[in-house]
Amino acid sequence: MKEKNPTREKLLDITFEEIYIHGYASTSIGSILKKASIPKGSMYHFFKSKKVLVIAMIQERLFPKMDLFFNYKKEKEQSVFSNLKDTFVSMSKHKKLIIYGCPFYRLMVELSPIDKEFDSLLMLKYNELLLGLETLFQEGIDNNEFSKSLNAKHFAEFYLSSVWGVLSLSPSLSSAKNFITHIRYILNTLESYKIS
Repeated sequence: MKEKNPTREKLLDITFEEIYIHGYASTSIGSILKKASIPKGSMYHFFKSKKVLVIAMIQERLFPKMDLFFNYKKEKEQSVFSNLKDTFVSMSKHKKLIIYGCPFYRLMVELSPIDKEFDSLLMLKYNELLLGLETLFQEGIDNNEFSKSLNAKHFAEFYLSSVWGVLSLSPSLSSAKNFITHIRYILNTLESYKIS
């Protein structure tokens, strides 16, 4: 395995934080370099432009974080419903996620309409997340946890858009309490499909 360069890793970490909080357009190379205390030449040794830096950040920082937050691989004996509850509890404890929202969703909204390369990269991950959820709900149907009237694909889309909806509120409206209240409605909707 190739050894990681500390300067490159620092640039990726700071780029993730800056773009997560301020967005792509409001984050300059200058602000990243200043926060990293790294000269411009060092950055260009690793990344030829802001766009190349951000693409690397998306692949090496953002996507792994999304895989952690939307990890629906469950214990063998665990129900789909309890797996989702556990995921929501974990998400509700992540203060930055609650205050600033989902970094992936924020980048999709900002960059997909204006750049085809970003759009393609982000849509691949979106479809992967959606398929993971659809597979999870289908497993619940196949194991007779949920009624066959539950459409796994449509519920996956509803679920993801609902979670992102509550996470896209402004920081002044965001709180763990609001998040949990909203999530209860998603779980109540899913619970209505449970086979008793």
